[in-house]
Amino acid sequence: MKLITMIAAAVMMCTGLNANAANKQTSLQHSYEYDAQGRITTRTAYAWNGEDWQPALQWTYSYNDNGYTVEFSRYDCRHRQFSEPTEKVIYVFTPDSSAAFVTTYQRQEPTAPFQITEDFIAFMKQKERQPHELIAKNH
Repeated sequence: MKLITMIAAAVMMCTGLNANAANKQTSLQHSYEYDAQGRITTRTAYAWNGEDWQPALQWTYSYNDNGYTVEFSRYDCRHRQFSEPTEKVIYVFTPDSSAAFVTTYQRQEPTAPFQITEDFIAFMKQKERQPHELIAKNH
């Protein structure tokens, strides 16, 4: 599912916007959290509902020696928390970090197993090696 479609769906559910409004440009605000090494650990998107900013989407990053994993969750308005991740992307870098083997996963239910949806190799320029920059280009 493309990122803009996910944003529109999450915004409609949490802010009460109708489908036409959500498919037009929706105002989003992002906040970021970082670990002690300066790497992004959480990116949260908030949607404007006309009165205030409400949580909508969240990306959670985890790192290992060869790359990192990003998990995507939507905000559950009824339970006032982010749902279990429904999508994830695993990046495994080549030894020289010039490319990453990328595998995307998705699941239909929060308790269902993840299923591979896509495998590809991403070649990167030196400045694109930060997770938030690579993800932004791939979604």
